Amino acid sequence: MLNKIYQLLLISMLMGVANAQVLEDPTRPARTVTRSSAAVAAAAVDLQLEAVLQLGASRTAVINGKAVKAGQTIQGAVVKQINPRSVVIAHDDNGVWKTMTLWVSQRGNVKTNAAENY
Repeated sequence: MLNKIYQLLLISMLMGVANAQVLEDPTRPARTVTRSSAAVAAAAVDLQLEAVLQLGASRTAVINGKAVKAGQTIQGAVVKQINPRSVVIAHDDNGVWKTMTLWVSQRGNVKTNAAENY
C-alpha cells in the first residue's frame, strides 16, 4: 500500500516537471528586433486614414484606429501635415524620405465640429 502511494507521488511530481515553463535568464541582454527600411516602407503603405477631427484650428487624424497629431509617428511614418480631408506622411525608403498623401476613405468621415456625431 505504501509502495503505491510512493508511485503515485512520483508520477504526480514527474507530471509537474513536464508541465513546467522554461524560465528566461534575466541577466541575458534583451532581444531587439530591427525592421528593415523595406518593412517600414511597407508598413507605411498599409496606413489608412479613417477620419479627420477638427476643433478650431487643431486637427487630429485617425489612422488605422489610432488618433495622431502632426509630428507624431505611426508604424514608422511621420505625420507631416493634417488637412481637412487628407494627411501627408513621410517614411524612410532605403535612406530616402518619401512623402505620401492619405485621403479620407469616405466623405462622411470628415468631422468639422468636435461636438458632431458621425
